[in-house]
Amino acid sequence: MTIEELRSFVILAGHLHFGRAAQALHVSQPALTKQISRLEAAVGGKLFERGKQGSKLTTFGERFVPRAKELVVSFDRLLAEAQQEAKGHSGRLRIGSGSYTLDLVPRLIVKLRNQEPRIEVSLRDLSTAEQLDGLQKGQLDLGFTRLPLPAAARALAVRPVMSGQLALVLPTQEFPARPVTLDDCREKSFVILSRERSRGLYELTLKLCAEHGFHPRIVQEVSELTTALALVRAGMGISIIPECFWSHRFSGVRIQLLPQRSARWAVGAVWRRRDTNPALHRFLKVLQAEMGSISATPASK
Repeated sequence: MTIEELRSFVILAGHLHFGRAAQALHVSQPALTKQISRLEAAVGGKLFERGKQGSKLTTFGERFVPRAKELVVSFDRLLAEAQQEAKGHSGRLRIGSGSYTLDLVPRLIVKLRNQEPRIEVSLRDLSTAEQLDGLQKGQLDLGFTRLPLPAAARALAVRPVMSGQLALVLPTQEFPARPVTLDDCREKSFVILSRERSRGLYELTLKLCAEHGFHPRIVQEVSELTTALALVRAGMGISIIPECFWSHRFSGVRIQLLPQRSARWAVGAVWRRRDTNPALHRFLKVLQAEMGSISATPASK
C-alpha cells in the first residue's frame, strides 16, 4: 500500500467514476484501475463495485474512506511542513549568548521572527565556555562567544560580529573629570556583573585588576548592567563594563576607556561547520545582512 494508491482511492471515492477520477489525478484510467487493484489486493477486500452507472463503494470501502482520508491529509501536512523546514521557513534554533551581545542578538532574533515566524527560537544566557560545550554536545546550534576561540574549538566555523573595549564607570561626584587608571582604583569598591550573569566579563575584570597587582574589593554583584550603573551613581563603588553599553543619557556617572590591550574584546558567531540545520543558515543570512548594514553605516554619514 502506497500513499499514491490511498490518494487515488480517496479521489475515486469522491467522484465514484473512474474516468473523472483519472482526470483529477492526471493519470490514465488504466493506471488508476491498476492502483485500485493493488490497493484492494493489499487490504484483502473489494473497495468498489463497478456498474453501468459508474462505481460505488462496497460496505468495506465505505468504512475504509475516513481512515484513508486521514492518512492522506496527515501525509500532505507532514510533507508541507518538511518542505518548509528544508527551506528554512520553519524549524528550531537554539542560540547561546552572553552580556557582550545583549543588544545585538535579541535584535537579530526579532528580525528572524519577522521574516520567518514559524522558526522556533530559544535563547540561553551562557558563558563562552558553556556555549562551546553546548555546541560540541549538540545542545546549541549557534553561539556568540568571545574570540579568539581556544585551540580545542578552532574546528568550529566563526564569523566575527563585534568588538570593543572595556571602560571604567565612575561617579562624577567623586571623579569629576580627571583621568583615572586602574592603579588609582586599588582601594575602591567595585560593583560588577555577577559570574552567573557573565562569566567572561567577571573573569576579565579580575584579570585586569590582577595585571595591576590587586584583587578588586567587590561590594556588590548584579545581574544587569543598568543596575551596576545605578549603584555607581549612588556612590556604592565603581564598575567595569563594555563601552558599547554606555549611554550618555545615564547622568551622574562617566566612563573612561581602559587602554590595556587585555581590555579589548571581540565576539564572534560560532557554529558547527557541517551543521545542515536550515533554520541556522536562515539566521546566518539575517546576521550577514545585519553586519552589512552596520559596516555601511559610517560611510553613509
